[in-house]
Amino acid sequence: MKTLIKAKQIITGTDAAPIDGGVMLIEDGVIRRVGGAEAGAGKEPADRVEDLSDFFLVPGFIDSHTHLSIVPAEGNQLAQLRLPPGEAVLRSIPNIDRNLRSGVTTARIMGQEHYIDFDMKRAVARGLIQGPRLLTSGIGLVASNGHGVGLTVTDGVDEVRRRARQNLARGADFIKLFVTGGVSSEGTSLDVCSYTQDEVAAAVEEAGRAGTYVAAHAHGGRGVDLCIQEGVRCIEHGAFLSPKQVKAIKKQEMWIVGTFTILYHPEGIEKTDFNVPSIRDKVLWAREVVAENFARVLSSGANVAVGTDSLHGMIAYEMECLVRFGASTLRALQAATRDAARACRVEDRLGTLEPGKLADFVALQADPLKDIRNTAKVAAVYKEGEKVSCCCGCS
Repeated sequence: MKTLIKAKQIITGTDAAPIDGGVMLIEDGVIRRVGGAEAGAGKEPADRVEDLSDFFLVPGFIDSHTHLSIVPAEGNQLAQLRLPPGEAVLRSIPNIDRNLRSGVTTARIMGQEHYIDFDMKRAVARGLIQGPRLLTSGIGLVASNGHGVGLTVTDGVDEVRRRARQNLARGADFIKLFVTGGVSSEGTSLDVCSYTQDEVAAAVEEAGRAGTYVAAHAHGGRGVDLCIQEGVRCIEHGAFLSPKQVKAIKKQEMWIVGTFTILYHPEGIEKTDFNVPSIRDKVLWAREVVAENFARVLSSGANVAVGTDSLHGMIAYEMECLVRFGASTLRALQAATRDAARACRVEDRLGTLEPGKLADFVALQADPLKDIRNTAKVAAVYKEGEKVSCCCGCS
């Protein structure tokens, strides 16, 4: 089936100029042509024509770092990970819906107990629930004394290999590793490294043999150094990266995935966990340095993507923060589309509106290149050419 989409403007997510009066031809969920109204896409017969000529079309957003069942505003995120599987699944459903309505058509899940991320991935793929397609990692690998401990700990090289293999056997798209301390836990410092070099190397080796990669929770210090040395692909958070580390990350074509909403937004950690003095102090400290550090990251030209870290439905705020730190509106948009797809290794089918890619796109009410906050003005969301969410009277 062929569908012709008419738009006020199409922003492809590439470095090409926006297409005024753009049209897009979709066949069986895949983009076949994109161009101006006079292009071949607009002249080819179609089974259906969808008029979105009042809207700006952008690629579907990719949340590169989130969890399914966590709601940071409730506080004590690690306790939320320990909930029974049935409750965790029920909590996940409204979170998934909020993500979809915000324009997120793909989300990378950074660890869940009970392997519920695999169950939810299948449920979305089979159409049992509406939601973004999910890229899953299973149970995150975390040391007994590390940040991120839910129900499961993984200590020593042999356990790292076993846990990685168990996740991969269930269909993990990548391996999640917690290397440094975190902001939202009481007993860990942000510069503590909880895994040895051999343990990090083992995770990377297991992922590599399975044809995939490791994404590591790492803020800075020795933990980031180990990730760089051992070939971790994605540094998650990266709040305290040094200039030397940023230079090495760029040289090795690694990725830095910023997660700003949970740190800065009132619905993030501060909503309830500010009641814990050690967490409050870490958040305030991180806020002082993250803006300066990420301005340096952006100016370096290092690879950057963004994720909400469970602030479900707030991907637009992530892009807004990037602009605040010095990114152009286009680069901020690309951090949640084209570059996010590259970070997650799905750029062959997602991330831009180009022929051969899946027809995931968002109709916005206003131009995001004029004001990045317009990415929050979602009119409709499409996955593989089908409307999955509508927030206005578009037809």
